[in-house]
Amino acid sequence: MATCRPLHQLPFTVRRYLRRIPHSASRGNKTITLSSDSMKTVRLLLLSLLGAGLLAASMVEAIVAGVDFGGEFFKVALVKPGTPFEIVTNVHSKRKTETMVAFDGDERLYGADAATVGVRRPQTAYAQIRRLLGTTLSDPQVSSLLDEEHFPYELVQNATRGGTISLKHGKDQTFHAEELVAMVFAHARQITDTFAEAAVKDWVLTVPAFFSQAQRQAMLDAAEISGVRVLSLINENTAAALQLAVHASYDPEDKPKKILFYNMGSTSLQVSIAEFSSQVVPDGFKKNKTISTFQTISNAWDESLGGSKFDLRLAEHLAKEFSEKIGEDIRKVPRPMAKIRAQAKKTKTVLSANEEIPVVMQSLYNDIDFFTSMTRSKLEELSSDLFDRTLKPVEVALEKAGLTAADIDEIEIIGGGVRMPKIQQQLTEFFDGKDLGVHLNGDEAMALGAAFRAANLSNSFRVRQVGMTDIASYPIGVRLVDLSATEPTDSNNDDEVETKQWMKRAALFSESHRLGLRKSVSFSHSKDVSCTFRYDKPSMLPAGVSVQIAKFNITGVEKFAARMTEKNLGEPKVTLSFELDSNGIAQIAKAEATLEEEVEVEVVVKKEKKSKKTKKEDSSADSSEAGDEEEAEEKPETRMEKQIKTHREKLTVVRAHETREPEEGMSVLSMSEAVKKESMRMLNEMEKADNKRRADLEAKNNLETFIYKAHDALSAQESDIKQVTVPEQIESLQTKLDETEEWLYDDGDKVEAAEYKKKMDSLDSDLSAILFRVAELKELPIAINTAQEYAFSTRELMTEWSTSKPQVTDEERSDVLEKIDELEAWLTESEASQKAAPKYEKPVVTSADVAKKVQGVKKFVAVLAKRPKPQPVKTDKNDTEKDDSKTEEETSSKDTDTDETAEPEVKETEEKESTDEKDEL
Repeated sequence: MATCRPLHQLPFTVRRYLRRIPHSASRGNKTITLSSDSMKTVRLLLLSLLGAGLLAASMVEAIVAGVDFGGEFFKVALVKPGTPFEIVTNVHSKRKTETMVAFDGDERLYGADAATVGVRRPQTAYAQIRRLLGTTLSDPQVSSLLDEEHFPYELVQNATRGGTISLKHGKDQTFHAEELVAMVFAHARQITDTFAEAAVKDWVLTVPAFFSQAQRQAMLDAAEISGVRVLSLINENTAAALQLAVHASYDPEDKPKKILFYNMGSTSLQVSIAEFSSQVVPDGFKKNKTISTFQTISNAWDESLGGSKFDLRLAEHLAKEFSEKIGEDIRKVPRPMAKIRAQAKKTKTVLSANEEIPVVMQSLYNDIDFFTSMTRSKLEELSSDLFDRTLKPVEVALEKAGLTAADIDEIEIIGGGVRMPKIQQQLTEFFDGKDLGVHLNGDEAMALGAAFRAANLSNSFRVRQVGMTDIASYPIGVRLVDLSATEPTDSNNDDEVETKQWMKRAALFSESHRLGLRKSVSFSHSKDVSCTFRYDKPSMLPAGVSVQIAKFNITGVEKFAARMTEKNLGEPKVTLSFELDSNGIAQIAKAEATLEEEVEVEVVVKKEKKSKKTKKEDSSADSSEAGDEEEAEEKPETRMEKQIKTHREKLTVVRAHETREPEEGMSVLSMSEAVKKESMRMLNEMEKADNKRRADLEAKNNLETFIYKAHDALSAQESDIKQVTVPEQIESLQTKLDETEEWLYDDGDKVEAAEYKKKMDSLDSDLSAILFRVAELKELPIAINTAQEYAFSTRELMTEWSTSKPQVTDEERSDVLEKIDELEAWLTESEASQKAAPKYEKPVVTSADVAKKVQGVKKFVAVLAKRPKPQPVKTDKNDTEKDDSKTEEETSSKDTDTDETAEPEVKETEEKESTDEKDEL
């Protein structure tokens, strides 16, 4: 079958292909007829072109990022098509940014700017905000901020979200913890977009392995209200392991390698054991390839033991020493305490490489300087109880995995805290002298691993395939009760005696349960259900984490059961499908009620197949009957058969509480949609205000810069300016500049950008007029001289053209000369007018006017110059041959007349018409 297509609708690649295949073309309507096989090839070409176009379009927008969102710093790794993974640098060209936000009046500051404000006004700069997510004031991590680290924060319980933390700022403003984190996320997005020169919306965020479900959900909520789309959360050590697996290769025949990751960050210590190996996977049609793969075996942690704890010990020692010197407890004074914390951190860092360091803090408090010294041994003495805790998570991780220290093949140390020599010494001794691996960048491995995970989750990238299996941090179970009944009191006692009311318990996910898998629970019931997620082993939980995770109401069971009762059927079967997703969050993925009913249905009885012999006999019998008679159509034979009919009802699942007061043993509530909407509105308004402040500040800086440059210009060109001004003009401009500068630091300190621009435009108008006249002192004579030279050379050119360019007529050359006369006359008149005019006024004629006048003549001459010479008259070939033939005939006649006996010579000329047909595609 042939197919016709308009040629102009086909892509160039297809048109080029068509030139190479047999086809028939019609020149009139520009269509081409293809065979079916050729058309199939064309379709494949079109599909491949379309796919390439879609891929190219997606690659343009495909930029993802991984964020290691630490307690003290965050790092961002960027993935762009065709470029290596790279760490984003911030506005200060640093590869890591402080995880804090500060308020300087109404202005929000981030990173190093926020840290600076944190030293000067610590009550307006909020650090360690990750600790505030998804928890309550009773959390030791939170109370440590106030009692031990002496941060001057005013934290309050949110009365409508189950006691989650809010932070009071100033007299009238209160922020949810998620809102503060969202501000930092928005800043991270801004610097990443600037670095990438494009919008980056898809992210993967790291979280500590010990984060509870409430904390993980709070992180996701903070990202959502900041405008960041999170593809997934990933545990910090898992991200580091993934980064290691990307660059590792293992022999399939070797036994799996067990690697322990020891990660001490700013606020916590995490230990994970992962098993690395290789795996053969399909790679296209009848092909296989070997990839690196790893699975996490166990996780352990000390959620309160991080590098900041050692900083705190040193800060406490310095504060105590200074307090004894001045006779006053300096820890109660926020500003000098902020300076001491900053100095303690610097001192600890230096002591990691040096045995001793002098400590100097000038004007620490009331203009009193503080001088002392600190040794590494003294720091280790002050932190001896902390060093005793550094190996406990290692022991727990080994016990969970069922391993010993000898079973560990490699130890990989990451995080800033592991730089302390004492910690490295302890690890080496614990593992009997095994070398500590530093194959990863301890500061950036988590961010790079998160970025690789983001690229894998995005459909726009093709990256190296790596197998990854992560596990749950805590075992999770579920409690089911009737929605209408009074729920039993939640407590940490897992052996609580059940009440007489209906209740079901089920263990869903074990501690080593693989993330991303589902588990179903089925039971017969006829009432709506309340479903509560709980941690099954409260002893594993960090202090302050509630046993209860979340509560959901499942409705629709009663209505479905009532309908089934009307049909005299039994009790429905309720099936709940639970999932522990890649974020480590347990949720109800599906809920339905079903009931099976035995029904009788009429079915057609299948006839037995006849044998070939019987078919032949039937055929012979049929052929012997009259041809026009038709047998009456036989009705199919039926019978009644029992079948199972399943009635299904999709159930409604909603969160049990949108709001709730704080209650002992109950988890905090995540942000509701209404709260998110209000937070996004507030954050958008703050962002608009920040943008306006930046625009105002930029306009103010531009005006200030202009004033300085104006003074410099008036001073540098003073002699030339005097030639084109009168003293009153200079005095007026100088006064205007001085008044504007004074206004800038007084009433104009904080006005809108439009006002600054108006002032600058007025000054610019006066200054530009003077500087323009100065420039014309030199430019105008040059322009007039150049124009006169052009006029002279053009006259000579017209004389030359009279012989060299016959295509230019005498009349046209006369027109050119006439325009030259007009130009010269205008130049003479303009030069005289300008000399007669006062130099301190606007020029009568400018160099630009002269250039424009000359350009008009140049365009006219250029048109004539491009005119081609006339082509010589060509003699037609046929006419020439006819003339030659005629001459030959005449010559032949003459020869005949001369010699009548000679036979005439006959010449036959065969002329073939050459036609070159081209297929127009």
